Amino acid sequence: MYSCFALMLLLATSLIAQTGKSSPPVSKVFAVLTKSLDSKIAKADDEVNLRTLNDVVVDGVVAIPSGSRLIAHISDTRDQAKSAPQSELAIVIDQAITKDERKIPLQAIIAAIVAPQDDSLSSDATYEMMHSNEPKMIGGRPSSTSSTGELSASSKASSSAAVATANLKGSMDVLRLDENSQGALGYEGVSLSWRLDAPPPVTIIASKKNVKLLNGTQMLLRMAPPRLPK
Repeated sequence: MYSCFALMLLLATSLIAQTGKSSPPVSKVFAVLTKSLDSKIAKADDEVNLRTLNDVVVDGVVAIPSGSRLIAHISDTRDQAKSAPQSELAIVIDQAITKDERKIPLQAIIAAIVAPQDDSLSSDATYEMMHSNEPKMIGGRPSSTSSTGELSASSKASSSAAVATANLKGSMDVLRLDENSQGALGYEGVSLSWRLDAPPPVTIIASKKNVKLLNGTQMLLRMAPPRLPK
């Protein structure tokens, strides 16, 4: 039941700008990839590790503290070099593990990613915005409908609070995304889409070339409010 509810919640959030209705409660977390991913060598069931950059607060209680681990896995891969139309990494977010080893199941999608900052032109914020790719949502079959990523006032307030509590402990942790971020920034030709036809929700990162996400890539995740373990 919870999985179905979470799935509907994520779907409703992604369509909020198109319907004009109020957004349901959605938690957001900024996280950083701690090990590079490469579609040429990745395989199904490989573990993906992220570290949270802000507290996730639910009903006034910190459910997932900054610095917690987010555990995900590769659910599927496609390699463009092997006659596929494009390379893909399909990622499922599984759980958060806090520093005191509490495990919290998650139902989440990756709404935006941004490449690590460097001294090249691609690290310039204006360049990134001009080269971003809109995320797409996939139901039972592929869809070309793009989400605008607009949030309700309550969601924006929640996200602003997340930004304010972000943990800035080094260049990797300086937030380069915000609550309005969407798609892939700093990764030319890379796009995000979601598969929500059955739980768990899947985020698909695709490119006509090889998909390679570098260590230090930041991500914005949207999720059903996590339930604290009893």
